[in-house]
Amino acid sequence: MFELGFWATLSLVQQKVELVKQIWGYVLLFPEWLNYLNEFDEKVKTLRRKQEVLSSIEDDINETLKGAEFETGKKRKREVEIWLENVKRRKENVQSIEQEITEKKYFLRPWLGSCIDRNLQEVQELCEQGQFPEGLFLDVIPTSREPLVTQSLVGQDSNLETIWEWLNDSNVSRIGVYGRKGVGKTAILIRIQNRLLDVSTSTFEHVYWVSVPEKPSVHKLQDVIAKQVGLSLSDEEDKIIRAAKLHRALTLRNRCVIILDGVWKPFIDEVGIPSQRSGCKLILSTQTLRDCRRMDCQRTLEIKPLSHEEAMDLFKEKLSSSAPLGRDFEDIMDQIVKECQGLPLWIVTEAEELRGVEDINEWRNALAEAREYRN
Repeated sequence: MFELGFWATLSLVQQKVELVKQIWGYVLLFPEWLNYLNEFDEKVKTLRRKQEVLSSIEDDINETLKGAEFETGKKRKREVEIWLENVKRRKENVQSIEQEITEKKYFLRPWLGSCIDRNLQEVQELCEQGQFPEGLFLDVIPTSREPLVTQSLVGQDSNLETIWEWLNDSNVSRIGVYGRKGVGKTAILIRIQNRLLDVSTSTFEHVYWVSVPEKPSVHKLQDVIAKQVGLSLSDEEDKIIRAAKLHRALTLRNRCVIILDGVWKPFIDEVGIPSQRSGCKLILSTQTLRDCRRMDCQRTLEIKPLSHEEAMDLFKEKLSSSAPLGRDFEDIMDQIVKECQGLPLWIVTEAEELRGVEDINEWRNALAEAREYRN
């Protein structure tokens, strides 16, 4: 009995000795742990200081971009956009680390320590990259300064002169050109565009041609116009802010003309195109008078189909046949032109398809297809 008690007492003593050893081990580690905590806090302070420096560089770059974004021919470099995106992500990472520290998750400190080291290095690299010794911008030439390839235009001289007269009227700032698809609206506006670019006949300093996307949206149209103007909207998603930036850029252009070809949704004002009192003139093409009125056009012009005589002249011009055609060919040609309903686009397409064709059966097939298409 005595022996059993002795061994029990000895076991208890040994357990207490082991406990004391463990406690003493922790006591010996305390200075090392304290030193680690001090180093950790110092790293956090260093990361905050470097992040402040990075934020200052970012602010300076954004101010420079903001001041120059409305200048014609200036476009921010893609590497600048990537740098700004990386800075944004790094700031989010640092904020996440600070949140973990604020919540006093001490058990995460070893992991946070390595995370801080990594962020310190990346923040330093971003600070160095943010110097951009080669500059922030690319010099770009607005594409609308180049004359466009002209298309065949028959019987539209008076319409061209009417539009030109309105453009030079200080009381007119929005002009709507409307008519059926294929009637020649684009061909007319191309002639106007090229005439506006001719310094010998035009006093306008900035001319922008914009083909409206097939499936337009405010965002898409803003991008297309911004590209022509030389303005970058890639860093902004909010369409209202984008509209404000585009509006300001266009307003600053002296004697500016925007040509919008193929508008069918009345969201011009949402896009950011200046109002009638801004000095910026707008010419747009659409299919109906109602659309012109909904977009607040002060002057409207309907482009009507060609007369049969004008249509025949255009067809023969595009057919480019040096040899005289027989009577049967002439009759079929007359019927094909009638089916085209005076629409230049359709007439040109038919004539080009029959150019050089000498088999009358192919002409008859073309007539049948034209009738089928019309119906």
